[in-house]
Amino acid sequence: MTEASRALARACSAGAIHEIVVSAARELTGASRVVLLLNDEQERPVVRSALGLDPALLAELRDAPQASFDEGIGRALRGAVHVISAPLIAEERVAGVLSVARWTEGADDEAWLLPALADQAAVALAAAARAAPPEAAAQGAASQRDAGGEAARGSVEEQQARLEADVERGRYRLLARATKESIWDWDIRSDQVELNETFYELFRYTPEQVEPSGCWWFGRIVPEDHDRVVRGIEQAIHGDGDSWSAQYRVVRGDGSIARVLDRGYVLRDAAGEAIRMVGSTVDLTERLRMESVLRDREDRLRLATWAADVGTWSVDLETWDDTRDASLNRILGLEERETTQPAHDWLSRVHPEDRDAVMAVIERSVREHSVYDIVHRIVRADGAVRWVHDRGRIVHDAERSTSFLTGAVVDITGLKQLEEERAELLRREQQAFAQSEKDRLRAEDANRMKDEFLATVSHELRTPLTAILGWARLIKEKDLGPERVKQGMAAIERNAHAQAQIVDDILTVSRIITGKLRLHTVAVDLAAVIEAVLDTLAPTARAKEIEISVDLDEELGHLSGDPNRLQQVMWNLLSNAVKFTPKRGRVAVRAARSDAQVVITVTDSGKGITRGFLPYVFDRFRQGDSSPTRAHGGLGLGLAIVRHLVELHGGTVEAESPGEGHGATFTVTLPAQAAASSAHDGPPVVSRPVALDGDGATPLRGLHVLLVEDEPDAREMLAFLLEETGAQVTTAGSTGEAMRVLERLRPDVLVSDIGMPGESGYTLIQQVRAAGRVEVRGIPAVALTAYARIEDRRRALTAGFQRHVPKPIDPSGLVKVIADLAGRP
Repeated sequence: MTEASRALARACSAGAIHEIVVSAARELTGASRVVLLLNDEQERPVVRSALGLDPALLAELRDAPQASFDEGIGRALRGAVHVISAPLIAEERVAGVLSVARWTEGADDEAWLLPALADQAAVALAAAARAAPPEAAAQGAASQRDAGGEAARGSVEEQQARLEADVERGRYRLLARATKESIWDWDIRSDQVELNETFYELFRYTPEQVEPSGCWWFGRIVPEDHDRVVRGIEQAIHGDGDSWSAQYRVVRGDGSIARVLDRGYVLRDAAGEAIRMVGSTVDLTERLRMESVLRDREDRLRLATWAADVGTWSVDLETWDDTRDASLNRILGLEERETTQPAHDWLSRVHPEDRDAVMAVIERSVREHSVYDIVHRIVRADGAVRWVHDRGRIVHDAERSTSFLTGAVVDITGLKQLEEERAELLRREQQAFAQSEKDRLRAEDANRMKDEFLATVSHELRTPLTAILGWARLIKEKDLGPERVKQGMAAIERNAHAQAQIVDDILTVSRIITGKLRLHTVAVDLAAVIEAVLDTLAPTARAKEIEISVDLDEELGHLSGDPNRLQQVMWNLLSNAVKFTPKRGRVAVRAARSDAQVVITVTDSGKGITRGFLPYVFDRFRQGDSSPTRAHGGLGLGLAIVRHLVELHGGTVEAESPGEGHGATFTVTLPAQAAASSAHDGPPVVSRPVALDGDGATPLRGLHVLLVEDEPDAREMLAFLLEETGAQVTTAGSTGEAMRVLERLRPDVLVSDIGMPGESGYTLIQQVRAAGRVEVRGIPAVALTAYARIEDRRRALTAGFQRHVPKPIDPSGLVKVIADLAGRP
């Protein structure tokens, strides 16, 4: 700038000034094109000089009047990205405009250069216009060698100085009105400072408080900054430079402290001496406060992103360089610092299964300028897999010359885990709900079956009770003939056994459910078991004229099993076949050995099984018809018992039926291996009523039996039964009464009930076995009880009883047990 000032001072013509100004403008601003427009004699803008313009355009524009400065600049600098203009002011009017075209905006510290150059150009052009032509000046110099010539030269210099002063004042006023910054103009030689109105607004002074001198302003600088600022200004004035700037603190008019940025530009005379400094003072207090706030916000944002596992990234779409912040590198398991690397580095850290999807979203976002948004997995440097939410968009720089794909990555692994856990919980809840619904339906079904079962039990128990009570009342109150009495007694006995069978079935199912049913396995002759059951059912079948066909393989042989339980299986299957087959129907039994198995089939021509009920035919308490109008009785336990007993033997049972009214076939498959124990060649002992001898035999004659029973009717009946067989019977109604009898008598056999009020039969046998008299301690004892489970039998024997006889009793069986205990043949 100093060199331009000196060149302008030496210039003698307007053309030379034009060339100096456009050359200096391009050099100072780095412009690609420069144009200088000046008013002609008719105050019309014309292009006087230019650089960088197309020659044809320059020829077209040079010295051609333009409608306005703006039109001339627009035509000369058409297509420019950034245009900077500065007015040339002379005699308080705009005499021209100096404009440059640049590719980028200028820096703040360059903004003063073009206006300063325009000011000096205006001064030089004004001086050249007022000066005499060079020839006239030479003639004047030759003719006047005296003091008059010196006076003429002095007059020219004074005029130039006044013109310069006018230009400076006009420039200053225009700048002061145009800017919102505090503008100052310091005359170094007189130490006078002129300030614009903005100064008073910014620094809160009134004109009366301000002294228009540099010393006054220096006195406002805080002591810590004073010497540094003064030193810098002195170096700018006395050095070769033409600019100065500094940040420092000053005291405002209200006593507050302001931090300012002060910039000044030195103007020198032809000899290079500094004569003025012109500059501006910017109050940075609020800006610095905002910067501090922004830095604080950035720090807090950085901390928040760090705490929230959020990382940011930016991809330059020209170079495809990816800049990642420290938080994102931490998420990736890398060193926690900002880095720049090729974009494919990020893709290499995307989970292989998600990489194609990420690439597709990036390509679509770049192609369509759409939002980039995807949830995917990344693989950290340590091999751990994390879930992230990756989101971004296209942004541009200030000049919109470069595009970036910028976004943020949030680590959502914890959220994903919570979602998976929630989904798992929801799945479990749904399963639990479905299961509870199934359980509810099963419970309702079980409750319904229980109600139906209880109703059936009530019916099945009441039916034989009706016959028992009815015949008992008739025999008691009516004078019946011998035949009628015999008929009634047979009915009573038959129905009592039916009730006993119902109770036995219920107890068997209970033992099956609790897993307490045990098999006593021996080698069983299966043909003998089947024939024994058929013999028992033969009278019933003959009464209904049912034809029973039997086909037993001669090589059927023995198999391993419990003969009584196998007999129970065959009894339930065959009795059902006979029960559900109408008169003159057919029942077929077939048993054959097949490889290592024995297959037994029972086929009938009865009512059959509906397809809907067939899957449930072996379920407990299930009946094909449980309505009050059903044609056949029963508890619905027989086939359930069959299935469990067969499965305990390691076999299977299946049911088939073409449908209702077409009969049914039951197939039992059992393993054929023989047991290691002794063979059981004959049929099992079938639990059927055994008639007492009718020839007046007395197998218990001479035996003394102590009978303990709290129920008077049962006690009286049992006493009568034993006395009829020759026994001497002493009765007792409780444990205490029995012990008193034993103190004075010595019976041969003790028969005691278990369940009695106060003290049970277990207490009685314990007292007996602990008695002082040896003959009392060793008395044989029979437990007579309605508790008929295996564990009840085991407990009775453990307590001290020798035998366990369940109720209802078989009279002949009880007599035989007592005789055996007494050693009678």
